[in-house]
Amino acid sequence: MEDEDVRRFRRQMKLLQRRLRREVLPVGGLSHSEVQVLAVIVRTDAVTPRSVADELRMTSSNVAAALRELEADGLVTRERDPEDGRRVKLSLTQRGAGLVAAFRSERDTWLGRAITTQLTAEESACLARAGDLMERLSRFAPEGPPDATPARIAPVDDSRTAAEGEQ
Repeated sequence: MEDEDVRRFRRQMKLLQRRLRREVLPVGGLSHSEVQVLAVIVRTDAVTPRSVADELRMTSSNVAAALRELEADGLVTRERDPEDGRRVKLSLTQRGAGLVAAFRSERDTWLGRAITTQLTAEESACLARAGDLMERLSRFAPEGPPDATPARIAPVDDSRTAAEGEQ
């Protein structure tokens, strides 16, 4: 893929993600951060506040604030890790799991309707194959330490001419 194609594809994915967020009604008065924390807890085993912060790239204090609200609303429980009493494990309550299921169902319903009304059967099959490819891309990990921060890329100077670039 050419660089411009990659940029276009990234923009297209962002547009769909933004639309999905807009189409889903607010979840029980929860903030976006609280919904994200719930989503991490539901899809991850042996989750800790630190692992939530790492996955969401949030500060520990923001995760702690979200967890306080979620716990007060009866959506999340915290338990001491029986193997290491210093660690806390998080889990969803039955109410929290139901809320996440309802949220996902609503989002999936919108997406399903959009696919059915906007795409042909052939396009729907193509989209399903593209989803498999996007899942594979999501597992890509460049060589090097797993916690390496990507290098900052210098902005492109569009004022240079092609002739200057060849020198």
